[in-house]
Amino acid sequence: MKKIAYIGFGSLGKQISAFIKERNKDKNLFEIYFDDNLTGTKNNAYPFNNFFDERFADFDFYVCLGYKNLSIKKEIIRKLLEASRSAPSFIHHSSYVHPSATIGKGVIIYPGCIIDQNVTIKDCVILNNSTVISHNCTIGESCFLAPSVTFSGNVTIGCCSFVGSASVVTNDIAIGSNVVIGIGSVVTQSIEDNIHCIGNPLKILSKKIVLK
Repeated sequence: MKKIAYIGFGSLGKQISAFIKERNKDKNLFEIYFDDNLTGTKNNAYPFNNFFDERFADFDFYVCLGYKNLSIKKEIIRKLLEASRSAPSFIHHSSYVHPSATIGKGVIIYPGCIIDQNVTIKDCVILNNSTVISHNCTIGESCFLAPSVTFSGNVTIGCCSFVGSASVVTNDIAIGSNVVIGIGSVVTQSIEDNIHCIGNPLKILSKKIVLK
């Protein structure tokens, strides 16, 4: 029996569960969920912070938190890996990943994505439907790329950043950490850390204050 644990089980977790079931339709699956809305155990659902309990040590973990919780995702995947828990990546069968690409732990690649040569995707990244990552790009930990995002060659993006649907990033661009790029944006210049921006041409909406 294959044992699966989902950390977070909103709409994103339900989608990932459906993908897992589709891929393993001929296998016996046992699924459990860690839900931040629970204070006690209910059927196969457990309170959010219970995932380090030793009784779950032999489960495969998928971190299913959305774009509003990217820094939390980064911390969770770090703790899972430090505890030697299994955090496999999922690549939908309809996506293409070049053999020279490097895929980290806990990565989720949705249907119809294209990952070109010499791309590095670090831990706990989500690439939603039909995302295209061209050659020599690096995607930092816990980034979330929404549907139909296109990265041209030699793009780097730091950790915990979000890129909205149908956005395009041109060649040789560096995007920082904790950046939010709104839907349909065209990025032709590098972006420093902690920026919110949107548009074509790109406009900076705000800069987040980071407490240290």
